[in-house]
Amino acid sequence: MVRASGFFVCLFVCAVLFTPPARAQKVSTTADPNYSFTEHKRYAWRENRLQTRQNPDTNQVMDTKIVNSVNRMMLSKGFVEAKENPDFYLHYDAGGQANIGVGGTDPLNTNSGSPSDPAPTYGLGQGPNLAPSTWLTLKGQIVFHMVDASTKKQIWESTYRKSFRDPDKAMREMDKEVNELVEKSFKEFPPKNKK
Repeated sequence: MVRASGFFVCLFVCAVLFTPPARAQKVSTTADPNYSFTEHKRYAWRENRLQTRQNPDTNQVMDTKIVNSVNRMMLSKGFVEAKENPDFYLHYDAGGQANIGVGGTDPLNTNSGSPSDPAPTYGLGQGPNLAPSTWLTLKGQIVFHMVDASTKKQIWESTYRKSFRDPDKAMREMDKEVNELVEKSFKEFPPKNKK
């Protein structure tokens, strides 16, 4: 009976260790309450800053995807990109920070082996007796800025933060991730003016 309960405890520990947690995300937005986006519909892009550890070609692809997704979002909301005489400028700053965490080791099997054993005692199956608790989390952030073309004052800003447990999967699903970050960043755009 003790052995069976130990087996279920081991299964539970493995499920906790190897189940990725939900990806945390957060969006915050600020806006100038006196700026009327109903009267100002033309925008132009300024230089974006994207800082990652990816290949420069990958960064360029990512930047193009972000800009195209924002342009589609803006068009769906009645705004147009204008190379000349824009009402406001739009650009973003983005990057990520990788965190590698080590939490020591977790014993999977507390049974001691004996010197006469042909092989050392291991945890589940032939796995190691100690399972390292290590993880990689990538914390990404993108901040979209809108600046009035005439006064040069910031009129709107949206900050999107997200933690990724599997950065490689996020890169494989780049289109989905970009569309999600743009959709969530621009959910409250245009802001409702206070009357």
